[in-house]
Amino acid sequence: SNRGLDKKGIKTTLSNCYVIAPPEDNIESIFECATKLARTYSYGGGCGVDISKLAPRGAKVRNTAKETSGAVSFMDLYSMVTGLIAQAGRRGALMISRDCNHPDIEEFIDIKKDLDRVTKANISVKVTDEFMDAAIHNKPYTLTFVRKETGEKITKVVNARDIMMKLAYNNWDMGEPGILFWDRIQNWNMLSEYPNFQYAGVNPCAEEPLPAGGSCLLGSLNLAEFVTESGDFDFDALADATFTATIALNDVLDEGLPLHPLQIQRDSVHDWRQIGLGVFGIADMLIKMGVRYGSKESLDLCDVIAKYILNYSVMASATLAANNGKAFPKYDKNRTMQSEFFRSNL
Repeated sequence: SNRGLDKKGIKTTLSNCYVIAPPEDNIESIFECATKLARTYSYGGGCGVDISKLAPRGAKVRNTAKETSGAVSFMDLYSMVTGLIAQAGRRGALMISRDCNHPDIEEFIDIKKDLDRVTKANISVKVTDEFMDAAIHNKPYTLTFVRKETGEKITKVVNARDIMMKLAYNNWDMGEPGILFWDRIQNWNMLSEYPNFQYAGVNPCAEEPLPAGGSCLLGSLNLAEFVTESGDFDFDALADATFTATIALNDVLDEGLPLHPLQIQRDSVHDWRQIGLGVFGIADMLIKMGVRYGSKESLDLCDVIAKYILNYSVMASATLAANNGKAFPKYDKNRTMQSEFFRSNL
């Protein structure tokens, strides 16, 4: 929607959202993160930021405060910045995430119960397999944070199921927090075997996990349009559309490369070339096909459709790489093909 505005002297980005590098546990980094948020919003991009590195409430600090007010207190700062920077009549979008192992996780989960706090952000908890296992088996779980600057180790023993129930109830009550199954996200992707790649968080609507500086350049396919008059799904048309959409998103990526607000964003997009090709219209598709939403038949159908989109988008990417004489700069063929995700789906 912003294409061409740069030619009129308007500073804008062609990408929907970004993930900002998680702030380190010091005042300079915390406020530098706020600066990056503000600059990105001013170009029209939303942001995701993870605050798991920030010390919990009561941790010792070496200044006049004696102890920190805790990471949750800085959520208000980031929310305020989001509300301050206008984007052509609308405000920015922000996702704040936090690791489930943080001693302040209960305060984080409850923050939205105060309707006057963090009103300009979505929040999500990064949940690990270990935590989920403890919740399933109703076991105690130790929350841990080590403050590098002072060496202080802060621990808190909780009941994992109680934490999970608090999270689930708050989500039912007010739609937040969301859950990010973080071990799955880190291990179930084509870059899982790259030692120099790490997800730093997700964009505001959590469609796409991204590294620090990563950009989610989003496009969607309307699945309802691939249902024929006889009620069948046209997989050949989906393959063609996926191929076309992947090429189109890569074209916009190239055009938008110099327009990202921050250098770290330009570097990340150049090195990894992230695009986000998604879908909408699933419910309408199922209605047209006479398939009940949520049934096994609907789940199996969505699984097949997802694999079609995955395989034909990767095929289009490979074709682009061949035509350009090179893949994305950080590409490692062996590491890509070693990933469980690649071997299971492509």
